[in-house]
Amino acid sequence: MIREIIAEVYPWESRVAIVEDGRLAEVFWADQNENVGNIYKARVKDIIPGLSCAFVDIGLAKNAFLYAGDIISPSRKRGGHVFDLLKSGQDILVQVKKEAFSEKGARVTGNITIPGHFLVLLPFQGEVSISRKITDSKRREYLRNLVDSYKPAEFGCILRTACLEADDDEILMELDELIKVWEEIGKRYQRMKTPSLIYEDIDVLERTLRDYLDMEIHRIILNNERLRERVLNYLQNKTTVCNGVIYEPGDLFEKYGLEKDIRRALRRKIWLKNGGYLIIDETEAMTVIDVNSGKYTGKDDFEDTVYRINLEASIEIPRQLRLRCLGGIILIDFIDMKNKQNQEEIVETLKRELAKDKAHTRIIGMTGLGFLEMTRKKSRYGVSEIFTDECTRCNGRGRTVNLQSVACEIKRKLVNMDYIQQDTLVCEAHPDLIDEMSNEAGDIAYIEKHSGKKVKLVKSDSLGPLEYILRGQ
Repeated sequence: MIREIIAEVYPWESRVAIVEDGRLAEVFWADQNENVGNIYKARVKDIIPGLSCAFVDIGLAKNAFLYAGDIISPSRKRGGHVFDLLKSGQDILVQVKKEAFSEKGARVTGNITIPGHFLVLLPFQGEVSISRKITDSKRREYLRNLVDSYKPAEFGCILRTACLEADDDEILMELDELIKVWEEIGKRYQRMKTPSLIYEDIDVLERTLRDYLDMEIHRIILNNERLRERVLNYLQNKTTVCNGVIYEPGDLFEKYGLEKDIRRALRRKIWLKNGGYLIIDETEAMTVIDVNSGKYTGKDDFEDTVYRINLEASIEIPRQLRLRCLGGIILIDFIDMKNKQNQEEIVETLKRELAKDKAHTRIIGMTGLGFLEMTRKKSRYGVSEIFTDECTRCNGRGRTVNLQSVACEIKRKLVNMDYIQQDTLVCEAHPDLIDEMSNEAGDIAYIEKHSGKKVKLVKSDSLGPLEYILRGQ
């Protein structure tokens, strides 16, 4: 497999794509306010008994949500009734596990984790856990004994997949570094006021590199030359195989066809190469995926036709789960097969493709009605939640692309329109879209400086809410 990382970084957003064999497999998006992984000294504001949760002030516009099961106390490991552990006005150490979005505040946890390339340090747990993707029992036992005999008793660790080929010295050196980070966090907690940011996690690009450096990366392509130097420095002491870090100006997602893959990820219907298709429906409780034969009629008997459709679906479904960042309960309705061996091969193919996923997945098995039941851990908002809003015309039964994502699309195009001969770049759009653009004066200034041209925003009632025209003047 040829794996590439393609990253676009602008003042208003950063986007990082994982491309496997020329197809978009995952996309990570962050705006300038991203704070997942950050650690705060927070203050408890409200305790809600009926929901077993509390709202805490971490210094952002909206109070963060802290579930009772995510509360850590020195006297007990985890969970318990929220009133046993917190009181209003109390200071508490929390980490953002899910960013604030739309009307929702950030979700935080007291179960702090400090991630590295080889290890994740667990300051409030004493156990050593090992990635399920390290399957060699001897290697697992060796790693467990190595870390268990070296670490302080009060710390726990998760050994990541990268430990499979790592030297002992590399693993233990990183463990020392992570413990020093935690000790510094403790010192900052004591001396800083409440609420305060006391530890800032690395940005979305470095986080992606950290998570994917245990695999061979064919190349990394960036739209920012200074960022290229930073990535080269980051890779200098890593043992990963990377054939090159390349700077390419321009709209990279458009250039490499990734924009159309993102747009497809917003659709309910996904066509398979052989003519079959998937229907993906997200509900509040679960995601349901239906496999259909579509245009594919096959050449042999019915069982072989169904097998081939299901086989391609079992390859495409894990990619869609990663790309859309779907999580929770997932039900897959494969086309019924009578051949037991074919059924087993479909499940094995699904497991093999899911092994590429960094998120934890688990196949439960077949339900009584013939659905394949599985779960996937979800730690961030999906493509649909980021780029779309509930449709106001159908009482939320459908979704429409939101103004913010269209405004970001326009800004990306404007900043790369330096080839236009005229001195002014004109964006003509619906008044609501122009108002969204006008709120970001700093971004417009960046576009003008980068392109060497003036930007003119023109309101047009004749264009639809999400329509726009870009031209030179």
